[in-house]
Amino acid sequence: MKVSVFIPFCNEKGNLAEVVERVGKGLAAAKVEGELVMVDDGSTDGSWEEASRLAAERPWITLLRHRKNLGLTQAMRTGFGACTGEIIVFVPSDLESHPDEDIPALLAGFESGADVVCGRRLGRWEGKVFLSWFYNEVSWALFGLRLHDMNWIKAFKRECLADMELRSDWHRFIPQVLHAKGWMVTEVPVRWYRRRSGKSHFGWSRVPIAFFDALVVKFMLTFTRAPMRLFGTFGGIQMITALAIIGWMLYATFALNDNVFRNRPLLLFTVGMFLSGTIFLFMGFLAELIVGVKDDLSRRKER
Repeated sequence: MKVSVFIPFCNEKGNLAEVVERVGKGLAAAKVEGELVMVDDGSTDGSWEEASRLAAERPWITLLRHRKNLGLTQAMRTGFGACTGEIIVFVPSDLESHPDEDIPALLAGFESGADVVCGRRLGRWEGKVFLSWFYNEVSWALFGLRLHDMNWIKAFKRECLADMELRSDWHRFIPQVLHAKGWMVTEVPVRWYRRRSGKSHFGWSRVPIAFFDALVVKFMLTFTRAPMRLFGTFGGIQMITALAIIGWMLYATFALNDNVFRNRPLLLFTVGMFLSGTIFLFMGFLAELIVGVKDDLSRRKER
């Protein structure tokens, strides 16, 4: 079995030498053939020069570079495309994860038949613990996946790449997306270490971004295949409600001799609701046509 270890970095010069050394020890401890794929995501502190020096001394390192910072998701798209192993292991460059300990632990997780193995941080004490708890609870509520640490180190089979959705900041939702598409996800306990060098790129400002991204991912996973379920539901509820109000107004006018049609705001609101429901319904038909065309193109590519 060949294992590809993927490490993105941005301004982590002080950590690179140690993390590369630990990756080598981790692969040796796991007794697997391995490679290290590193992506410099727009470093400005000399990290690229340090990584180039390390790669020149180690032929098993593949080094890639973004001229400017494009974000972790884009770094993953670049790095995963260069990985050739049957198993891909993602670890950060900040040394909060020690690859010499975590690579064997993650690979051992596949013995249970899992397709994706996430690392669960033990002994973590820092301000962002609450953020992780909130993120995990929201993910469990939306995706039905109960793990303790879904946004940290992970390993997955190469076949999983075909079902990954890597856009925007969706790197946070790799386990959730793969779980929703039928891959088996599990977790293993690993130790957490406090960062000794460099500065964290993630903080409280990510909370609202992650929350809305979670809603978008849930929407895409649930309704992309059958958009009429969403648009048709909203449209149908509005149209039925509008027809019910009109029916009551007609009954009150002709049966009770109470001309409620003089209530112009209610009448205009009801007509608007009916038209809005009609628009939602047609949007559902258009979305179904788009999905059909997309599926047809996908089938033609597979041929």
